Amino acid sequence: SEPLYHLNPPPSYPRVARRRNYQGTVVLDVLVTADGVVADVRVAASSGYAILDRSALNTVKAWRFAPARKGRQPIEMWVQVPVRFELR
Repeated sequence: SEPLYHLNPPPSYPRVARRRNYQGTVVLDVLVTADGVVADVRVAASSGYAILDRSALNTVKAWRFAPARKGRQPIEMWVQVPVRFELR
């Protein structure tokens, strides 16, 4: 399964996290249905900041994915999605 990045919105960078210069990468375990919808999402590796982790979780819950396939049949599958928060 691959997220449809060009169709999915990036997570918002929480204002408090920006002011405090919080940066990091959250790795999410995402259960993608055969329809490409997120059925479940969990933090596999924290960014070190709960506020960034929550922003990533809330955003990815609404994402659409290209479902995994077994042959031509779309199937449900867990995938890992890294979400990077980086100040520039």
